[in-house]
Amino acid sequence: MKSLIKKFARSDFGVSLRNNFGVRPSPISTNIKFKFASISDAFLWRTDNDYKTTFKYTDILGLFYKIENSSVELLFYTKDNSFIKKIIVNQLNYSNELLINKDLLDGIEGYGTFYIFHRNDNNSKDDLVITNQCYVGFSYKGSLSSFAHGNTYVRFQSLDGKHNGSDMVKSSFSNNLYRIQNSFVNFTKSELFFVNPTSKKIYFSIGAAKHTLEENCSILIDISGKDDITIISRCMFLRPIIFNYKDDFLDVYHG
Repeated sequence: MKSLIKKFARSDFGVSLRNNFGVRPSPISTNIKFKFASISDAFLWRTDNDYKTTFKYTDILGLFYKIENSSVELLFYTKDNSFIKKIIVNQLNYSNELLINKDLLDGIEGYGTFYIFHRNDNNSKDDLVITNQCYVGFSYKGSLSSFAHGNTYVRFQSLDGKHNGSDMVKSSFSNNLYRIQNSFVNFTKSELFFVNPTSKKIYFSIGAAKHTLEENCSILIDISGKDDITIISRCMFLRPIIFNYKDDFLDVYHG
């Protein structure tokens, strides 16, 4: 009986019930139906206002599982979740680096998201679920890059690329309150980057300002000079990436 209860509690429906009634809520679910998967965050890229983005990632299959001939697939989207391009890297080192600028993105100047999925067509080992939260660096007007690792699980695909899924971040009936433990009064400028990690429209507010994000869309919000930032949303893990500017100094980190 106990095993059946645990199985139900961990199911998608069970997690939804727990979240909505506040019983041991689970903001992120890794309940993947196939057990040879690659999980990706929704990483931010910026080419606006003289930004350049550097992405550092690891050949996890080769480094930790000694699986040869693996590759990665990178998918790039605009802030409005419009597909830009797919890049496949077949020749991997244990440590890899990609410069994301306007040339790479066909002249696009702006910001958006990208995903990374590991590939190995000949591997279908059970219970091999990997995630590469990686590091993304942001250089502003030629400054040294400020790096932050991935923010939260968003999408997954099977290692052979035949199956995929999303909605790892969950929602609840009631609002969730997040308070950023920092003051932004003494910075030259401050921005919050949000991405909708779900396949449904989400609503959130920052103080009195209300915002809406469509499926997998992203937004940069100026919060310069604010002392206390409180985020309210039914989305259970709406964690922003923070950009703080102090004259020529840039600091990027998670909320």
